[in-house]
Amino acid sequence: MDAVRADAEPRDSSLGADHPDGGTAPAAGDPALRVLEAQESERSWLAREVHDGPAQSLSNAIFQVEHIERLLDMNPALARTELELLRGLLRRELDRVRSFIGQLRPPLDEHGLDGAILDSVEHMKTLTGLSISTDLRAPTDRLAEGAQTVVLRIVQEALQNVRKHAGAEHVTVATDIGDDGWVVEVHDDGRGFDAGAPAAGGRRTFGLRFMRERAELIGARFDVRSRPGGGTVVRLAIPVRAATEVQETI
Repeated sequence: MDAVRADAEPRDSSLGADHPDGGTAPAAGDPALRVLEAQESERSWLAREVHDGPAQSLSNAIFQVEHIERLLDMNPALARTELELLRGLLRRELDRVRSFIGQLRPPLDEHGLDGAILDSVEHMKTLTGLSISTDLRAPTDRLAEGAQTVVLRIVQEALQNVRKHAGAEHVTVATDIGDDGWVVEVHDDGRGFDAGAPAAGGRRTFGLRFMRERAELIGARFDVRSRPGGGTVVRLAIPVRAATEVQETI
């Protein structure tokens, strides 16, 4: 856990101070506090995804409807063409919303972790046309349910980061088990970035923070290896003992 904490962002030292209501606020290392932080991070993630996805597309659709209304009398033929374009936009956005809902309700119970990862990969391939291969070797029964959920969320977020930032042609999702525990890696051949540079904010930084906080919840190590022009590897290593003993609080 110490190695994981070293990778984490600085915490506010006041979190362990007395609470205004007379009680004591959770200490920075308190598992309950980490759960709350992860929940807040996930809510922020949801807000950003909805704002940048469905909300933006619906706003564009409203502008298109207003444009079509003006064309109806002046150029009915062009209005019909624009209407077809709008219909296509809305259908694509509906597919994205369905994919998003699928991510929010991972089918772990129905398909297991490997099946849920494969389902997420297929959704991403359909959405983007990316070439994505999988090599899932690690036995999923070595992970508690909470750890499996974290693995799935991190794979999904890593794939989203590839879609939004990497400009990649091929992605590999692989799992294995070895000396450093149960490991999952998402490797892309995209443009990469300077992983050692100070965080500059933005969506990529937010996504990495989301993944790191989820990893901390289960005592796992989260690493990102990247360089400009050299692609990116997102890696999660879960100690096997932690993987089987993690509390179901996620």
